[in-house]
Amino acid sequence: MASHGISRSEYAAQSRDEHRREKELKKIEEYNQLAGAVQEQRLARRYTLDALEGTTRLLRLNPEYYTIWNYRREILQQTLLVKFPSPEIALSSNSASTRTHLGVDEVDQDPEEVGRSLRAAYDSKATLHLKEELTFLLPLLSSFPKCYWIWNHRRWTLQRATEILPDDKADIFWQEELGLVGLMLRRDVRNFHGWMYRRSVISSIESPRRENVSNDGAENSSPRNTSLVEQEFAYTTKMVQGIGGMSNYSAWHNRSKLIPRLLSERKCGRQERMDFLEDELELLKRNISTNPHDQSLWFYHYWLIYSNTITPDRDAPDAISPFMSRGTKLLMLAAEIDTLQDLLEAHAECKYILKALVEYVGLLQRVRKDPKDPEDDEEDEEWAEDDEKKKREDMRAWLARLISIDSMRKGRYQEILRGLEY
Repeated sequence: MASHGISRSEYAAQSRDEHRREKELKKIEEYNQLAGAVQEQRLARRYTLDALEGTTRLLRLNPEYYTIWNYRREILQQTLLVKFPSPEIALSSNSASTRTHLGVDEVDQDPEEVGRSLRAAYDSKATLHLKEELTFLLPLLSSFPKCYWIWNHRRWTLQRATEILPDDKADIFWQEELGLVGLMLRRDVRNFHGWMYRRSVISSIESPRRENVSNDGAENSSPRNTSLVEQEFAYTTKMVQGIGGMSNYSAWHNRSKLIPRLLSERKCGRQERMDFLEDELELLKRNISTNPHDQSLWFYHYWLIYSNTITPDRDAPDAISPFMSRGTKLLMLAAEIDTLQDLLEAHAECKYILKALVEYVGLLQRVRKDPKDPEDDEEDEEWAEDDEKKKREDMRAWLARLISIDSMRKGRYQEILRGLEY
């Protein structure tokens, strides 16, 4: 049946659209009212539990509202996560409200015992509130795993635990968080927010506590010598070797940050460093040969090659083998170029192989111009002067192919071509 030229199905669909629109408008109105009320409380500097509840409701609707995260932290610092007062204040006659708040009876007993009781009660309540805050964030992270402000607030909550709790109690939070972020990265192995957050958690676990709080409330310093670099290096190895791990740019980046520390802490000598570099290149060679179109592998390959051949001095912090001689650099580059040329035969249109060949041949020519080291005298340089002409011809062919298959960057390739004429 039709009515006024509109079929029944069209009329039903139109009604559903109108109903949906009305619901959306109502949600928008409710959101605006809530946002306005919370902003009004923020401007009035109201740091109450009611105001905290308002931020909870608003942030569940819009976790990108970073101003409200700031306001929430201000409220927490004034209410649930306030610092424990000094022992003198806690034991003073003016602290009856503190004892009542913490649930400690005011009885005639030893002042030190009262102080310990107050501290224990405070730690118990603070621990509960910290857990509640972290629990509040979990469903938000699950729904919005790439929202920076949620990760940022979670980090702040853990740092607050470090500020207000004794080390042993705060460390429990950090260790549990490390396990949690591991689970999160299993769900989304390439979430760079998660990897950045993991580095932050590791750094906090490793770092010394500049101001620690003992069980009696006194502050003291306690140096810590906790290094997790071996554990984290093993973790990156596991992640890059897992399903889809070779495409995990964040894991490779994390690995590049760990290696200099790893070798330093192992006190590796010159030969050990060379062996380590060869192992890393071999790991990449196996994976590039099966998936040469994976850009994340090439980023790591460039880092390995450039950081170990072009260094401002022999104390370069990122180099795996900073003491590599000129001749050894040339041999390494020649070997990599030979491998890539073989790979190019099977993947003639892979722009990453072509770009790497252009880069590394140019790098080899640059290293050849460096002053010779005494130990280079007896080394056989595969790339002699008479080979340079052939390599220039190869580079022209590679660049011509790149201009054809990667036209968006043809201007860059043409510029390199012009440079070969001089």
